[in-house]
Amino acid sequence: MNLKEQQYVCVLAQCQNLTKAAQALFISQPALSIYINNLESNLGVKLFERIGKRFVLTYAGERYVETAEKMLALKEGFDRDIQEITGNYKGRLRIGIQTRRSTWFLPPVIAAYEKEFPHMDVIVMTGNMEYLKDKLHNYELDLFLCNAADADPSTMTTHLIYKEQLLVAVPPDHPVNEKAVYVPGKRYRYLDLSYLQGETLVLQQPGQSIRKDAHRLLKEKNVTPCRIRELESIETAMQFVAEGLGIGFNREGYTINMSYNKTVNYYAILSKEETIDFVLAHRKNLPIDTPTQRMIDMLIEQGQRYYQ
Repeated sequence: MNLKEQQYVCVLAQCQNLTKAAQALFISQPALSIYINNLESNLGVKLFERIGKRFVLTYAGERYVETAEKMLALKEGFDRDIQEITGNYKGRLRIGIQTRRSTWFLPPVIAAYEKEFPHMDVIVMTGNMEYLKDKLHNYELDLFLCNAADADPSTMTTHLIYKEQLLVAVPPDHPVNEKAVYVPGKRYRYLDLSYLQGETLVLQQPGQSIRKDAHRLLKEKNVTPCRIRELESIETAMQFVAEGLGIGFNREGYTINMSYNKTVNYYAILSKEETIDFVLAHRKNLPIDTPTQRMIDMLIEQGQRYYQ
């Protein structure tokens, strides 16, 4: 079952740029341009308005894409049904995950998975949340490991992997350590973020999810730092904190796999039993066959093992 025409139009609609779409489809830009022009000529209607270098869907184009996406989903489901019937599981599974989590979370899962499904090609894409969300929306990912807040409930189905806390990281000799209070039955002492007013903060880049979470919480407390140091690497940021160069933030799951010859003090900052849900997300119309379901189960099991 070949739906090349539908795939070409849908990818161009997503990218809105001929060069980017051609790259995603692994064809030349002139070839894609000729294909779209011929298709519009055969249909007798324009699917795209050319606005500068942008390709914007017309009303007819919107209706075409709406139908084409359903056709592509049906084809994907049919292909998987054939594999289920024959028991010959061949294909690919594309997983997106943040760079920092990928180093420790995925390798043991993939090693076990490929023993069960040796003919399945597992492709891992890493990056920050914005990059991965774009990949998912462009149908370049099947499974997406992310924070629940980054999964659109109107278009995605989610499976809880684990719950974790966002922690504040403080240099051991910083005066703010004295403000942390013991909470009965909790692993971490609690530190009110208002005590960070006027402090130097070590934060990640604006596009990173941990920066968004930290910014939201600081805004809720009306905290204004005197200086912000920006570092993409969370591990480097924690080393800055250890050296007394500022106060930072870290996810509970990250701390387990970080080591440095100087320590930092971690405190809880979320109140009322709040946690951040780390989930596995996929498009609601993604066909879930045996290999895909097995990967979902194994990722959930890995999360449970990690937080035991």
